[in-house]
Parts: sequence; C-alpha cells; structure tokens
Amino acid sequence: MTSKDVRAVENPISAIFDLAEDVNREVPRIGKLVTYASVFIILWLIVEIPLIIVALKESFLIGVFLIVLFVIGILAVRMLGKLKGFFRYYVMRHSVIVSLRSDDPVVFAPDGSTPLERLSKHLSSRNPPLGASLGGKSLAPQKVRGASAVFYSFDGYFLGKPGVLWRTLGIGYPGYQIFVKAFDQKPRAEDLMFLKHAVEDVCQSVKVPPSRAIALWTRKSGDDLSEDAYAAVTSQVAVFSRGRKHFACSLELIVENEDRSYEFIPYIVEGLHFSAPLAQ
Repeated sequence: MTSKDVRAVENPISAIFDLAEDVNREVPRIGKLVTYASVFIILWLIVEIPLIIVALKESFLIGVFLIVLFVIGILAVRMLGKLKGFFRYYVMRHSVIVSLRSDDPVVFAPDGSTPLERLSKHLSSRNPPLGASLGGKSLAPQKVRGASAVFYSFDGYFLGKPGVLWRTLGIGYPGYQIFVKAFDQKPRAEDLMFLKHAVEDVCQSVKVPPSRAIALWTRKSGDDLSEDAYAAVTSQVAVFSRGRKHFACSLELIVENEDRSYEFIPYIVEGLHFSAPLAQ
C-alpha cells in the first residue's frame, strides 16, 4: 500500500492511471485469497452434509441451523465466483487500455488488391495466432446458417474450432469467430443492427463466441457516417451465452479512407484471448 495521503492529487488524469496500476498489481494476490476462501468454503460444505444428517436425527434446531449455514456457504461461493470473474474482466480491460495508449495514432492499410485482403493482412499482423490460423490467406466470403435456420452471407468469415471440452461440456477453450460485412456506401443503422442479429444467430447455431464483428466501409471523399449509424455501432454488443459462460463482442466499424488510412469505431485491441468475457 502507498504511504501517500490519499487526498493529495496533482493531475487527475495521471492519478486515475496510477490508481489503476496500483489495483492491477494487487489483483494476483487478491485472486489467490479468493481462491483459498472458495476452496475452504467448499470443503466445509462437503463436511457439513453428514453433520446435517446426524444433527437432524439428534436435534431438529441444530439441524436447521446447519442447513442455514449450508445455504449461506453456497451463496458465498457464488459471490466469490462473481468476484473472481470481475477481477478477470478488470485485468483484461486494463490491458486493453494500456495497449491502446501505446498503439500507433494512425494506422494504414497494408498492400492488397481488395479492402478485404488488406483488412485480413492487418488483422493477422495484429494477432499472430489468427495469421497462423489463416495460413497467409485472406478471410473468405461464406454463407453461414444461424440457429433460426436462416443463411447469412458474410464477405469475410472465419471459425476457430473450440476444444473438445467446450463442445461436450461447455468448459475450456471456446474457439472464436470473425465476421466481416463490406460496404461500398456508408452503412445505415439498420445495416449494423442486422449484422448484430446475424452474428448472434450464427453464434447460437455453432455454439462458439464471436471475436470480431466488423463492418468494413470503403469510404469515398465527402461521405460522413450518420448520427444513427454512429450511435448503433458504439452502443450495440453481440452477446453469446452458453451455460454460465457469457461473452460480449462490440460491433466495429472499420473505415478505409482514400489515402488507405484506417479509422476504427470503436477501437478493438487484440489481447491474449480472441473472445472477451461479459462483465457480470
């Protein structure tokens, strides 16, 4: 813990980042404490089951008291699980912000004959595991069936296969999906909402969370995004759930300008994982 007076602040912005760094350094230690507490409570609950059976035979009041403690223990384990999930979310969020601060302010599209090919090279350069999965190839157009039996056409699509445990039990490595819909004209809010619906429907069908849901707009001089479309792309999130696992994927508009510079609305930072957990 710092020995400084907590009331003393020089620069509010830098102080916020310093505070986030302090919290992030404490997360591993707190995570261990949460794990130890969870293991202790679970072991106690296991031991308590035969005690409840014996107590109910000997004294009804003691048995009821132990049952109440058992229920409280279960609730405590659930709350500790949510706390651990919050810390995982915080660590990922913190790493994303740090990466964004250190990233290049202007990003240009790499060489390529089409916007999709250039975008594929850009995504591969930012995420080497994706580049290895693509094998140097570009994202390919594909029609994918959703859970509603509707087929959706994407200009670029890639499915990273999940692990065996995820396919059978819903645990372990969940895989990932990348969706790209290309637009020559500026996308409307309705187009972006349909993209969100298509992504969620396909994810429910293949049981794999989304990693990127990209609207790729090749912008011409003088074109501006409407306020409704901007509000849609900055507010809508494609959500996928399986059991107690929940994932969130923001819609992303990547604009390729005439000078080959990219604009990202919002900016999605590639991290260690293709898919991001939903804040609980």
